[in-house]
Amino acid sequence: MAFTIDINEIDTFKGIRIKDSETQSYIEIITKGGLLNAWVIKDLNQSLHIIASNDFSNGWKDFETNGFKSSKMSPFACRLNKGKYSYGNKEYNIDKFYLGKHAIHGILYDAPFSIISTSVTEEAATVSLQYHYNGEDAGFPFKYSMEIKWGLQKNNLVTVQTTVTNNSAQIIPMTDGWHPYFMLGTSIDDCVLSFTCAGQLEYDADLLPTRKIVAENSFEKGKLLNGIALDNGYLMQEKGNYCTVENAKYKLQVTPITNYPYLQLYTPPDRKSIAIENLSGAPDCFNNKMGLQELQPQKKIIFETAYQFIKK
Repeated sequence: MAFTIDINEIDTFKGIRIKDSETQSYIEIITKGGLLNAWVIKDLNQSLHIIASNDFSNGWKDFETNGFKSSKMSPFACRLNKGKYSYGNKEYNIDKFYLGKHAIHGILYDAPFSIISTSVTEEAATVSLQYHYNGEDAGFPFKYSMEIKWGLQKNNLVTVQTTVTNNSAQIIPMTDGWHPYFMLGTSIDDCVLSFTCAGQLEYDADLLPTRKIVAENSFEKGKLLNGIALDNGYLMQEKGNYCTVENAKYKLQVTPITNYPYLQLYTPPDRKSIAIENLSGAPDCFNNKMGLQELQPQKKIIFETAYQFIKK
């Protein structure tokens, strides 16, 4: 087979390595949180790390305080204003992690997913993970299930499909997103970012949307990131809505496929990576309703995106 899958124990969870045997490139999925923790490309005599990974050698440890690298964001993405929202004429208050006064990045980022299937062919390999959330957080007492299907295909293409099923007897609010940090072997100051959008979300001082969308086209023809600090959100166009970051040698293309109309971009102070986050709804959408999904009982919704690495 052109692809292989190896599963290893890491502390209380598992690491799943999907490898292209021909190129020796691979990705590693962690069952805790269902996240992509490594993507390594073999280029000549070097191993190029495309994802800023977490060090899990001592367990989960400081995942939250080290940037939520690659985390799944569900049932809300990015910030939730003071962890509070109203739904169905009831008030709720999230009990999970807070950054300052706001809840961030949902409640499933550390969920213990189970491996439910793997598949290996000559063209690709996939692993499917599943988690049943039973309403443990008082701020989100609605039962739902999540299945995440990660895949590695030829030509350095990584795909991820998330399926959410409402197991409650009522309609529930839902947002989905990912929080990966991408690297291309150099400082992002040497990289050009390009994408076309329908506008930029206006944020207040706490990085919460004001509900206003302002015109933005400065990245359409590409812009060098040197000197640019980003922590911004964008509404993407329905077609041709991919985002690329590239330097002189490499290019990465992020292509939302299904139900990810929002894009969040963040440049960490160390300038080693850029977070390119596909979101189904805007930050704080439980309150501002921008992109909020309302899932009927026993119904499913699918979210898909893809990442492709290209050598120039």
